[in-house]
Amino acid sequence: NDEVIHYFITLLSIRDAKLCSEESGRRRCHFFKSFFLTKLLDDDNRYNYANVKRWSRKVPGKDIFALDKIIFPVNVSRMHWCCAVAYMQSKRIQFYDSMGGDGMFWLQGIFQYLQDEHMDKKKVQLPNKDTWKLIPCQANCPQQENGFDCGVFTCAFADFLSSEKELTFGQSHVTELRQRIALSIIKGIAEF
Repeated sequence: NDEVIHYFITLLSIRDAKLCSEESGRRRCHFFKSFFLTKLLDDDNRYNYANVKRWSRKVPGKDIFALDKIIFPVNVSRMHWCCAVAYMQSKRIQFYDSMGGDGMFWLQGIFQYLQDEHMDKKKVQLPNKDTWKLIPCQANCPQQENGFDCGVFTCAFADFLSSEKELTFGQSHVTELRQRIALSIIKGIAEF
């Protein structure tokens, strides 16, 4: 599952760069690999900014605060996949879990990362940090009805959200989503 998710997210990043080159004024998204959060929040659930301090060098434009979104695949206890999204311009971080977990641990870690990153790179505190909202998984988040489709849902969350599409899928769409992910990987391109 890890490699499929990582490769698909790489394809989404390429698609995002293409969309931005075609649409004037469109802000880029950045897609961190799941290793990012594993390094930021280690096995003992301790926050460690030093582990990821240099990761933002690969962000388009070299400034995470100029992005539209940062998408984080989340591997919970090496058993379940979720997605967190930092909406940089609207100052909110939201968790998407196909099994309904609230994700507050991850949201708090990502928010602390943004604060530390701003201090490190811009040498000042994150402006208006009190206006940021941490939004746990909402009741209308698409839910899986089994114990094994979380990777498909995570890829779909990243796909739909990075393309400004509503999350209009559910368990009945999993076969189609899985085929779409596989076809994207085979073709080497993510299309919506």
